[in-house]
Amino acid sequence: MEKAYIIMAHKNPRQLFRLISRLADDASEFFIHIDKTAEFSQFQIVKELGPKVHFIERADSKWGGFGSVQASLNGLKAVRDSNKTFDRILLLSGQDYPIKSNKYINNFFKESPHSVFIDFFPIPNYNKWPGSDRGGLYRVDKYYIGLKWYEFFVSKSLNLLSTYLPFLRRKIPNGMSPYTGSQWWSVDMASLNYILDYDKNNKSYRAFHQFTFVPDELYVQMIIANCKDERIVSTVENNNKRFMIWQKPDSAHPNVLRKSDFHAISNSDHLFARKFDETEDAEILDLIDQRILADNKSLQNLSSAR
Repeated sequence: MEKAYIIMAHKNPRQLFRLISRLADDASEFFIHIDKTAEFSQFQIVKELGPKVHFIERADSKWGGFGSVQASLNGLKAVRDSNKTFDRILLLSGQDYPIKSNKYINNFFKESPHSVFIDFFPIPNYNKWPGSDRGGLYRVDKYYIGLKWYEFFVSKSLNLLSTYLPFLRRKIPNGMSPYTGSQWWSVDMASLNYILDYDKNNKSYRAFHQFTFVPDELYVQMIIANCKDERIVSTVENNNKRFMIWQKPDSAHPNVLRKSDFHAISNSDHLFARKFDETEDAEILDLIDQRILADNKSLQNLSSAR
């Protein structure tokens, strides 16, 4: 089971080292995106893990903007440009961690009737976004330029003008239905090619999402959810196999997982969990290593990381 991991990181280089060490086996290769605003030199430590670790073209992947989409697309392109055939391509963040052994993960993918694992649901969804959020329709019918004060002002101005000027109103390209979901997914080579080809051949779709709020939760999700290719559709399971705890249904970010969450983590049937921060609670990672992942063959690398 040949796997390519695309990992997006912006801090905690030692934690990234630990993550890659845990996932490293004879069948895994790593394509690492370091946020353009991060100090790149501090992440050079991961190159110590061998020739199967590659850095990819960097984007400014700050939260809310298109840069996160670009980073994931850069990862997919790097995988394809490697001229290697992978059975699965998995998008992780540097704050993810496996909660199943490499052997379990490999066997899961081998035995599953599906090869694409992605979380998506249609909008509007009034249970998640009630009231003035209109079920989340603001994600696709309102302009989002950025979080800086002048970007916010431009967004508000465009949204106001679009109520009076029809040509300014946002329209989803290609008659697509709107979907959103978790940013993190796993795909196969067929869907990788489908996503990249769709991105390349549909400039209006890319242009539309340049002004979408948190487009990394819509870009790939809408491509897959609107796919008409039965060969792709038949491979999809609407579940990204990531364990997360959310304080509220509409929270912007999942909780940082801690030692107190270990019982829930250990009882999960997911493959990965997020998010972790060793500067806030490293003991939870130690517990996962000792009680769940003890059969992984990366303890030597982990010792070096400490």
